[in-house]
Amino acid sequence: LNGAGKSTALSLLTGRLLADSGDIRFASETFGFVPEGAPVFEDLTISAHLDVLAGLANLSKAERNASKLKVLEQFELSESRHKVISTLSKGYRRRVALSGAFLANPPLLFLDEPTDGLDPIQKERVLGQLRASREQRALLISTHSLEDVEAICDRVLVLRLGRLVFDGTLEALRELGGSGGVPAAFKALNTSGALS
Repeated sequence: LNGAGKSTALSLLTGRLLADSGDIRFASETFGFVPEGAPVFEDLTISAHLDVLAGLANLSKAERNASKLKVLEQFELSESRHKVISTLSKGYRRRVALSGAFLANPPLLFLDEPTDGLDPIQKERVLGQLRASREQRALLISTHSLEDVEAICDRVLVLRLGRLVFDGTLEALRELGGSGGVPAAFKALNTSGALS
């Protein structure tokens, strides 16, 4: 649900916000991140945007070129690489942001609403890319799309008003919902905070 604390949790995990107390630690120092709204350098072309991100990631020229070609193809942006980002649709911008997160091939990706703004065809393709990428990296996504949850996730955490009300496998969440599956479980968790 909106206001549950999903985006805030990702901002804390990635250091965009500082916690009032406690520690956050990762096994890896490298991660990719697409925050809420998927910000990009709108006055640059897609290609130039990726060049800037490659520079920030300290990729060598050879790594940059190889990675750039890979993510442009992966997110179907090759033909649009010379377009200025501000002229692109919301769905295209989302794919540009995702390509930037994948550019340095990080072992961990944080994605806030990864399919927001995508049309049904783009969404299906991006979900396929994210599913396939799970073999090389861990994905932590924040979403209110149950379709995304069922397409991508192995483990699910459900927040309600900033509190964790479920932490378990996707299959366990389905079982909690009975014949109604994930939608029924999600509705019950966000109505009462627990299933009876």
